[in-house]
Amino acid sequence: MKTCQYLFAIIAFTTLLSCGTNKKDKCNLTTVAGKREKKVFKKRTQMEEQEHADSLQLDKILQHALKTAHKHFRKTKFAEEYGEFVDGIPVRVEINMDYHFSEDQPHLIIRRTEPNAVHIDIYSKGPRKFEKVKSLVEWSVTYVNDTIRDINGDGLKDFVVNTYGSSGCCLKAFSNVYLLKQDKKAFSEEFGFINPTFSPQEKMIRGVCYGHPGDTEMYKYRWNAYQVDTLEYVSYETNAEGIKTGKIILSTKRPFNNNSKTLKILNAVPAEYKKIEGYDWFTGDL
Repeated sequence: MKTCQYLFAIIAFTTLLSCGTNKKDKCNLTTVAGKREKKVFKKRTQMEEQEHADSLQLDKILQHALKTAHKHFRKTKFAEEYGEFVDGIPVRVEINMDYHFSEDQPHLIIRRTEPNAVHIDIYSKGPRKFEKVKSLVEWSVTYVNDTIRDINGDGLKDFVVNTYGSSGCCLKAFSNVYLLKQDKKAFSEEFGFINPTFSPQEKMIRGVCYGHPGDTEMYKYRWNAYQVDTLEYVSYETNAEGIKTGKIILSTKRPFNNNSKTLKILNAVPAEYKKIEGYDWFTGDL
């Protein structure tokens, strides 16, 4: 409703300007703006009602998929794929039950893919039913894929959703990580990384920050249980004219941050960074 109020204010102000300068015009501000607001409100209401109806239909599809999975509840592995429709729009449904994340606790993954989004629901298998442990929606325009792999080096496989930004000038590959907890059923909250390269053996994440090629930074983080510690940022040293000096700065934060502290000044980029994805973006040698 706030959006409609803002629209009403804009419409009213515009109408007042157009009418106030001509005494012969008998403008009824309340009537003109009121009609426009009603039109906007009606359109918005129709859109919200359609979204709600689609949401209900998608939920019905999810419940149908759950019923299908329950028919195979005694199994440890089961997979099925089929198509359904929501108001004539195709929805692809994928049901997959397996030991996806650990060797002794099966999980059920249900994907519903429609033109606008990918809906992912993950369930752990309880004694008598499937228990939801994670529910995600990713827009189709940015969604790349999702993977299952050990990200933090604890021996348990995690769920990773990979996307690519739909707007912006620069390298913008994102990975949203959900760590499998030690109970082997539930997942952590989301950890988001830009242009990352994961090194589970070291419990490290290295990556390239957002920025123009040759004019951005790299980072290094370390897993600390269900937290991430920032270790350092890597950037080119520049002089007062903004020209690179050939030196490399290791700092606690990105160099333009007021609280950033220099850790080291080196003659070259540390070797550990030279094999990460996007390193050529950092150097500008594309």
